[in-house]
Amino acid sequence: MDIRRLEAFCKVYELASFSKAGQELFLSQPTISSHISVLEEELGVKLFDRMGRTVLPTQAGELLYGHVKEAFRSLTSARAEIQLLLDKVGGDLVVGASTIPAHYILPELLRGFLEAYPEVAVHMEVSDSGGIIEQVVDGRLICGIVGAAVEHPDLLFDKIMDDDVVLIAPPSLAPKDGQAAALDQLRAWPWIMRERGSGTRKALEIALQRQGLGLFELRVAVSAVSTEAVIQCVRLGLGVSVTSRLAARPFLERGEIVSVPVTGLDMARQFWLVRNSKRSLMPAYRYFVRHVLDTAARGTLGDAS
Repeated sequence: MDIRRLEAFCKVYELASFSKAGQELFLSQPTISSHISVLEEELGVKLFDRMGRTVLPTQAGELLYGHVKEAFRSLTSARAEIQLLLDKVGGDLVVGASTIPAHYILPELLRGFLEAYPEVAVHMEVSDSGGIIEQVVDGRLICGIVGAAVEHPDLLFDKIMDDDVVLIAPPSLAPKDGQAAALDQLRAWPWIMRERGSGTRKALEIALQRQGLGLFELRVAVSAVSTEAVIQCVRLGLGVSVTSRLAARPFLERGEIVSVPVTGLDMARQFWLVRNSKRSLMPAYRYFVRHVLDTAARGTLGDAS
Protein backbone atom coordinates (compact mmCIF):
# COMPACT_ATOMS: atom_id res chain seq x y z
CA MET A 1 0.00 0.00 0.00
CA ASP A 2 1.29 3.42 -1.00
CA ILE A 3 2.13 5.64 1.96
CA ARG A 4 0.57 8.70 0.28
CA ARG A 5 -2.74 6.85 -0.02
CA LEU A 6 -2.52 5.86 3.62
CA GLU A 7 -1.88 9.50 4.60
CA ALA A 8 -4.96 10.53 2.61
CA PHE A 9 -6.99 7.78 4.27
CA CYS A 10 -5.96 8.96 7.76
CA LYS A 11 -6.86 12.57 6.98
CA VAL A 12 -10.29 11.62 5.68
CA TYR A 13 -10.82 9.50 8.80
CA GLU A 14 -9.72 12.28 11.18
CA LEU A 15 -11.55 15.13 9.44
CA ALA A 16 -14.60 13.13 8.29
CA SER A 17 -14.39 14.95 4.97
CA PHE A 18 -12.76 14.35 1.57
CA SER A 19 -12.59 18.07 0.79
CA LYS A 20 -11.03 19.00 4.17
CA ALA A 21 -8.51 16.19 3.80
CA GLY A 22 -7.57 17.57 0.39
CA GLN A 23 -7.09 21.07 1.80
CA GLU A 24 -4.93 19.70 4.62
CA LEU A 25 -2.71 17.73 2.21
CA PHE A 26 -2.79 20.32 -0.61
CA LEU A 27 -4.45 17.83 -2.93
CA SER A 28 -7.66 18.08 -4.96
CA GLN A 29 -10.78 16.29 -3.76
CA PRO A 30 -10.78 13.97 -6.83
CA THR A 31 -7.19 12.95 -5.98
CA ILE A 32 -8.20 12.14 -2.39
CA SER A 33 -11.20 10.15 -3.66
CA SER A 34 -8.93 8.28 -6.07
CA HIS A 35 -6.49 7.38 -3.28
CA ILE A 36 -9.33 5.98 -1.15
CA SER A 37 -10.84 4.06 -4.11
CA VAL A 38 -7.50 2.40 -4.89
CA LEU A 39 -7.09 1.39 -1.24
CA GLU A 40 -10.60 -0.07 -1.19
CA GLU A 41 -9.85 -2.03 -4.39
CA GLU A 42 -6.57 -3.35 -2.92
CA LEU A 43 -8.27 -4.46 0.29
CA GLY A 44 -11.51 -5.59 -1.32
CA VAL A 45 -13.64 -3.74 1.20
CA LYS A 46 -15.26 -0.34 1.70
CA LEU A 47 -13.41 1.95 4.11
CA PHE A 48 -15.98 4.75 4.31
CA ASP A 49 -19.72 5.12 3.98
CA ARG A 50 -20.67 8.27 2.08
CA MET A 51 -23.96 9.57 3.46
CA GLY A 52 -24.56 12.87 1.68
CA ARG A 53 -21.92 15.24 3.01
CA THR A 54 -21.20 12.97 5.94
CA VAL A 55 -18.31 10.50 5.77
CA LEU A 56 -18.28 7.67 8.30
CA PRO A 57 -15.63 4.95 8.61
CA THR A 58 -16.76 1.36 8.22
CA GLN A 59 -15.63 -1.33 10.64
CA ALA A 60 -12.81 -2.10 8.21
CA GLY A 61 -11.90 1.59 8.15
CA GLU A 62 -11.74 1.69 11.93
CA LEU A 63 -9.45 -1.34 11.95
CA LEU A 64 -7.17 -0.01 9.23
CA TYR A 65 -6.83 3.41 10.92
CA GLY A 66 -5.49 1.89 14.14
CA HIS A 67 -2.84 -0.12 12.29
CA VAL A 68 -1.83 2.73 10.00
CA LYS A 69 -1.37 5.17 12.90
CA GLU A 70 0.78 2.60 14.68
CA ALA A 71 2.85 2.15 11.51
CA PHE A 72 3.35 5.91 11.20
CA ARG A 73 4.44 6.08 14.84
CA SER A 74 6.99 3.32 14.17
CA LEU A 75 8.33 5.18 11.13
CA THR A 76 8.68 8.38 13.17
CA SER A 77 10.48 6.46 15.89
CA ALA A 78 12.79 4.85 13.34
CA ARG A 79 13.65 8.24 11.85
CA ALA A 80 14.42 9.63 15.30
CA GLU A 81 16.55 6.61 16.22
CA ILE A 82 18.54 6.95 12.98
CA GLN A 83 19.13 10.64 13.72
CA LEU A 84 20.36 9.61 17.14
CA LEU A 85 22.92 7.32 15.49
CA LEU A 86 24.15 10.41 13.68
CA ASP A 87 24.47 12.24 17.00
CA LYS A 88 21.31 14.18 16.28
CA VAL A 89 18.19 14.31 18.40
CA GLY A 90 15.39 15.56 16.20
CA GLY A 91 11.77 15.24 15.24
CA ASP A 92 8.62 16.59 16.82
CA LEU A 93 8.16 16.99 20.56
CA VAL A 94 4.60 17.62 21.74
CA VAL A 95 4.49 18.76 25.37
CA GLY A 96 1.36 19.50 27.36
CA ALA A 97 1.29 22.20 30.02
CA SER A 98 -1.29 23.67 32.33
CA THR A 99 -1.65 27.44 32.43
CA ILE A 100 1.06 28.47 34.90
CA PRO A 101 3.72 26.04 33.60
CA ALA A 102 2.94 27.03 30.00
CA HIS A 103 3.75 30.68 30.72
CA TYR A 104 6.35 30.58 33.47
CA ILE A 105 8.10 27.17 33.56
CA LEU A 106 8.02 25.39 30.19
CA PRO A 107 9.59 28.26 28.18
CA GLU A 108 12.50 28.29 30.62
CA LEU A 109 12.93 24.52 30.24
CA LEU A 110 12.71 24.71 26.45
CA ARG A 111 15.39 27.39 26.24
CA GLY A 112 18.05 25.06 27.63
CA PHE A 113 16.70 22.00 25.85
CA LEU A 114 16.61 23.60 22.39
CA GLU A 115 20.08 25.03 22.85
CA ALA A 116 21.28 21.45 23.26
CA TYR A 117 18.98 19.88 20.64
CA PRO A 118 18.16 22.46 17.94
CA GLU A 119 16.89 19.79 15.52
CA VAL A 120 13.78 19.24 17.67
CA ALA A 121 10.54 21.04 16.74
CA VAL A 122 8.41 21.66 19.84
CA HIS A 123 4.62 21.91 19.88
CA MET A 124 2.98 23.11 23.09
CA GLU A 125 -0.52 21.99 24.09
CA VAL A 126 -2.09 24.21 26.78
CA SER A 127 -5.07 23.31 28.95
CA ASP A 128 -5.88 23.15 32.65
CA SER A 129 -4.15 20.48 34.76
CA GLY A 130 -7.10 18.10 34.50
CA GLY A 131 -7.20 18.42 30.72
CA ILE A 132 -3.48 17.74 30.30
CA ILE A 133 -3.61 14.72 32.63
CA GLU A 134 -6.60 13.35 30.71
CA GLN A 135 -4.68 13.62 27.43
CA VAL A 136 -1.68 11.81 28.92
CA VAL A 137 -3.96 9.05 30.22
CA ASP A 138 -5.61 8.41 26.84
CA GLY A 139 -2.35 8.69 24.89
CA ARG A 140 -2.94 11.95 23.03
CA LEU A 141 0.05 13.37 24.89
CA ILE A 142 3.18 11.53 25.98
CA CYS A 143 4.13 13.97 28.72
CA GLY A 144 3.07 17.23 30.32
CA ILE A 145 3.77 19.66 33.15
CA VAL A 146 0.88 20.23 35.54
CA GLY A 147 0.01 21.77 38.88
CA ALA A 148 -1.66 18.72 40.41
CA ALA A 149 -0.95 15.00 40.77
CA VAL A 150 -3.61 12.28 40.78
CA GLU A 151 -3.69 8.58 41.54
CA HIS A 152 -3.70 6.53 38.33
CA PRO A 153 -2.07 3.14 37.68
CA ASP A 154 -0.62 4.20 34.31
CA LEU A 155 0.78 7.60 35.29
CA LEU A 156 4.21 8.59 36.56
CA PHE A 157 4.54 11.92 38.39
CA ASP A 158 7.91 13.55 39.13
CA LYS A 159 7.90 16.71 41.25
CA ILE A 160 9.88 19.44 39.54
CA MET A 161 9.31 22.43 41.85
CA ASP A 162 7.29 23.79 44.74
CA ASP A 163 4.78 26.55 44.11
CA ASP A 164 3.74 29.39 46.38
CA VAL A 165 0.03 29.98 45.83
CA VAL A 166 -1.04 33.35 47.21
CA LEU A 167 -4.30 35.17 47.75
CA ILE A 168 -4.25 38.38 45.71
CA ALA A 169 -6.48 41.42 46.14
CA PRO A 170 -6.77 44.95 44.81
CA PRO A 171 -5.39 47.50 47.31
CA SER A 172 -8.94 48.74 47.95
CA LEU A 173 -10.03 45.35 49.37
CA ALA A 174 -6.84 44.34 51.19
CA PRO A 175 -6.48 44.71 54.97
CA LYS A 176 -4.46 47.77 55.96
CA ASP A 177 -0.76 47.63 56.87
CA GLY A 178 -0.31 44.12 55.47
CA GLN A 179 -2.38 42.51 58.21
CA ALA A 180 -3.51 38.90 57.81
CA ALA A 181 -7.14 38.26 56.95
CA ALA A 182 -9.31 35.96 59.03
CA LEU A 183 -10.95 32.93 57.45
CA ASP A 184 -14.39 34.53 57.88
CA GLN A 185 -13.29 37.35 55.59
CA LEU A 186 -13.10 34.89 52.68
CA ARG A 187 -16.90 34.64 52.65
CA ALA A 188 -17.33 38.40 52.51
CA TRP A 189 -15.09 39.10 49.51
CA PRO A 190 -16.23 38.77 45.88
CA TRP A 191 -14.11 36.09 44.19
CA ILE A 192 -12.54 35.67 40.77
CA MET A 193 -12.56 31.89 40.37
CA ARG A 194 -10.65 29.64 37.96
CA GLU A 195 -12.47 26.86 36.11
CA ARG A 196 -12.85 23.27 37.33
CA GLY A 197 -9.70 21.30 36.53
CA SER A 198 -7.38 24.19 37.38
CA GLY A 199 -4.52 23.19 39.69
CA THR A 200 -4.71 26.59 41.40
CA ARG A 201 -8.41 26.13 42.12
CA LYS A 202 -7.66 22.64 43.47
CA ALA A 203 -5.00 24.06 45.83
CA LEU A 204 -7.54 26.53 47.21
CA GLU A 205 -10.18 23.81 47.57
CA ILE A 206 -7.81 21.53 49.52
CA ALA A 207 -6.68 24.37 51.78
CA LEU A 208 -10.29 25.28 52.56
CA GLN A 209 -11.21 21.66 53.27
CA ARG A 210 -8.46 21.47 55.89
CA GLN A 211 -10.26 24.31 57.68
CA GLY A 212 -13.70 22.74 57.35
CA LEU A 213 -14.76 25.10 54.57
CA GLY A 214 -15.89 24.55 50.97
CA LEU A 215 -15.64 26.47 47.71
CA PHE A 216 -19.42 26.70 47.67
CA GLU A 217 -19.20 29.10 50.64
CA LEU A 218 -17.34 31.69 48.59
CA ARG A 219 -19.22 34.36 46.63
CA VAL A 220 -18.03 34.03 43.03
CA ALA A 221 -18.32 37.27 41.08
CA VAL A 222 -16.42 36.19 37.96
CA SER A 223 -15.41 32.79 36.57
CA ALA A 224 -12.25 32.93 34.43
CA VAL A 225 -10.39 30.39 32.30
CA SER A 226 -6.89 31.87 32.40
CA THR A 227 -4.42 33.19 34.96
CA GLU A 228 -4.06 36.43 33.03
CA ALA A 229 -7.81 37.06 33.14
CA VAL A 230 -7.87 36.38 36.88
CA ILE A 231 -5.06 38.83 37.61
CA GLN A 232 -6.57 41.55 35.42
CA CYS A 233 -9.96 41.20 37.14
CA VAL A 234 -8.28 41.52 40.53
CA ARG A 235 -6.17 44.47 39.34
CA LEU A 236 -9.32 46.27 38.23
CA GLY A 237 -10.96 45.78 41.62
CA LEU A 238 -13.56 43.13 40.73
CA GLY A 239 -12.62 40.83 43.60
CA VAL A 240 -9.94 38.62 45.12
CA SER A 241 -8.47 35.36 43.92
CA VAL A 242 -5.57 32.94 44.35
CA THR A 243 -2.76 32.38 41.89
CA SER A 244 0.88 31.37 41.67
CA ARG A 245 3.35 33.93 42.93
CA LEU A 246 5.25 33.31 39.68
CA ALA A 247 2.37 34.82 37.72
CA ALA A 248 1.55 37.58 40.21
CA ARG A 249 5.14 38.73 40.86
CA PRO A 250 5.38 41.67 38.39
CA PHE A 251 1.96 43.01 39.44
CA LEU A 252 2.88 42.69 43.12
CA GLU A 253 6.17 44.49 42.56
CA ARG A 254 4.38 47.38 40.84
CA GLY A 255 1.80 47.60 43.63
CA GLU A 256 -1.12 46.99 41.27
CA ILE A 257 -2.29 44.12 43.46
CA VAL A 258 -1.29 42.96 46.94
CA SER A 259 -0.68 39.56 48.49
CA VAL A 260 -2.89 38.92 51.52
CA PRO A 261 -1.90 36.28 54.10
CA VAL A 262 -4.87 34.39 55.52
CA THR A 263 -4.65 32.97 59.02
CA GLY A 264 -4.65 29.16 58.90
CA LEU A 265 -4.77 28.90 55.09
CA ASP A 266 -1.85 26.92 53.64
CA MET A 267 -1.99 26.74 49.85
CA ALA A 268 1.40 25.21 49.06
CA ARG A 269 1.43 22.91 46.03
CA GLN A 270 3.86 21.46 43.52
CA PHE A 271 4.39 21.32 39.78
CA TRP A 272 4.82 17.87 38.27
CA LEU A 273 6.14 16.21 35.13
CA VAL A 274 3.52 13.62 34.20
CA ARG A 275 4.10 10.67 31.86
CA ASN A 276 2.18 7.56 30.84
CA SER A 277 4.18 4.50 31.85
CA LYS A 278 2.70 2.52 28.94
CA ARG A 279 4.05 4.89 26.28
CA SER A 280 7.52 4.29 24.89
CA LEU A 281 9.72 7.37 24.65
CA MET A 282 11.38 8.31 21.37
CA PRO A 283 14.79 10.02 21.65
CA ALA A 284 13.46 13.61 21.71
CA TYR A 285 11.14 12.70 24.59
CA ARG A 286 13.79 10.74 26.49
CA TYR A 287 16.21 13.64 26.35
CA PHE A 288 13.51 16.16 27.22
CA VAL A 289 12.47 14.19 30.30
CA ARG A 290 16.11 13.89 31.35
CA HIS A 291 16.59 17.66 30.85
CA VAL A 292 13.50 18.48 32.94
CA LEU A 293 14.52 16.22 35.81
CA ASP A 294 18.15 17.43 35.76
CA THR A 295 17.01 21.07 35.78
CA ALA A 296 14.57 20.35 38.62
CA ALA A 297 17.33 18.68 40.64
CA ARG A 298 19.42 21.86 40.41
CA GLY A 299 16.56 23.81 42.00
CA THR A 300 16.78 26.74 39.58
CA LEU A 301 13.33 26.53 37.99
CA GLY A 302 11.35 29.74 38.34
CA ASP A 303 14.42 31.95 38.83
CA ALA A 304 14.20 33.30 35.27
CA SER A 305 10.78 34.77 35.84
